[in-house]
Amino acid sequence: MDQNDFSPRGADQASAGSTSGSIGAGSADQGMSDRARDIAGSAQEKLADVGSSVRERAGHMKDSLADALDSGADKLRQRATASAMTSSDTLAGATGSSGTAISSDGKMSQLNNRVAGGMSATADWLRDADLDGMKAGIERQVKEHPGRTLLVAVGVGYLLGKALRK
Repeated sequence: MDQNDFSPRGADQASAGSTSGSIGAGSADQGMSDRARDIAGSAQEKLADVGSSVRERAGHMKDSLADALDSGADKLRQRATASAMTSSDTLAGATGSSGTAISSDGKMSQLNNRVAGGMSATADWLRDADLDGMKAGIERQVKEHPGRTLLVAVGVGYLLGKALRK
């Protein structure tokens, strides 16, 4: 008879047991949701840290690329100057056929100076460029002209692949 106790006292004990069981389940659910919020919060903080470190690295890479462009431009200018000096030395002892070589050296010197100027201008542009603005511009370009953007990306990838193989 103890197993099938249908007295009011047995019912009270049964309902109290079920109430305490549901309270325990509710607190367990709330504990799980608190734990999930904590995990989500820490993951969001980690992603923010990663994002800031990526932005910092991009800024450093942008500056180092600009510095490399400036040093390359300086080297081109030095070569142009050295070439011009060599041409003027050759001019002092020149005969009739070296005039063509001197004019081609002058054109080469002008070309080197133009390329060096372009490299310096690109370095200045990189230093002044706003990465967020560039990102927004690229996103807008991709949304407005996806086919053209894909073709440009394929072309640049092909050229980079060719350049890196050599």
